[in-house]
Amino acid sequence: MIVDGVLGPVKAYFGTVESQGCGSLHLHLLIWLDHDMKPADMKAKVQNADFREKLKAYLEDIIKEDLDEFKDKQVFSYSEDTTSRNMSPRLSKDNIYA
Repeated sequence: MIVDGVLGPVKAYFGTVESQGCGSLHLHLLIWLDHDMKPADMKAKVQNADFREKLKAYLEDIIKEDLDEFKDKQVFSYSEDTTSRNMSPRLSKDNIYA
């Protein structure tokens, strides 16, 4: 992994995990960087081939499209039982608006 990242120090971040219809998880993430770089500055930096390569390596390191590295580990359990139920949203214990 590239230490400190290519975008500079992170001031704050916020993320939320969502599940898709089939139950697989994905993440939405916002990152605030701790510097004064403006979009125009980033556009100029991306013109530099060395910066582009570092950015590409960083993104490839942190973004995963699969879980192949976990295949040999016991992190998954499978069940034939369904865990989703078709019920009225008003009956859901997680429905804070009911």
